[in-house]
Amino acid sequence: MSTPSVYVVTGASRGLGLELSKQLLERGDTVVAAARNPSSSSGLMALQKQHPQNLSLITLDTADPSSVEAGGVRIRGLHSSVDVLINNAGIAGTSARPSEMDPGEFPDTFKTNVVGPYLVTRALLPLIKKGKKKQIFQISSTMGSIGNLAANLKGSGRYPYASKAQLAYRASKAALNMETLSLAADLQEDGITVVSMCPGHVTTDMGGERGEVNAPESIAGQLKVFDSVNPEDTGKFYNFEGNVVPY
Repeated sequence: MSTPSVYVVTGASRGLGLELSKQLLERGDTVVAAARNPSSSSGLMALQKQHPQNLSLITLDTADPSSVEAGGVRIRGLHSSVDVLINNAGIAGTSARPSEMDPGEFPDTFKTNVVGPYLVTRALLPLIKKGKKKQIFQISSTMGSIGNLAANLKGSGRYPYASKAQLAYRASKAALNMETLSLAADLQEDGITVVSMCPGHVTTDMGGERGEVNAPESIAGQLKVFDSVNPEDTGKFYNFEGNVVPY
């Protein structure tokens, strides 16, 4: 078991974010769970009753710069440092064919999936620099892997579903991965590790009912990776099984 640390988890009201908060609390870590409306999440309310000393709930909409700024102020009032930031909040978009997708999906999806993680990272960077672990994890997707999509076109890709539909989502995750690499290069001299993580095709509200793995299994695998990552791994892209994913 790892030494207890302070984690900030965005998109914590349901799905992977809620399960991540749950498993972190169960092993003794301190969690700041951020969501657009945390009080409306029965799961977060239950966790708060179970772990009143180790869980703080923060109202934070990652797509709203003023909300992120206010959330950052609140977090700085609660903790003098943050060990690990997990940028989990995201949206999936529709499953329309790329050639038939509503182009209006692009700005909305990029605002949440790319700009949001950047805003949260920037707001919390002073606290992360003071943390013990100094880690930032970006919850991405193999669907954003350009290398895997290219392999799929040749019939050799690992995830066939990654080449179909959800263009805005896939493009946003590819952009998020570039954000990961850019931040990793920029923050390496500060000792901060930045990594992308694919949680797998998970059965959740966002992932649908046809997932290949459930949320508890995905999070258990992700935590093993999170705990094993060191500064030499900065800029890498892992999946929840611990395998490196091609960008």
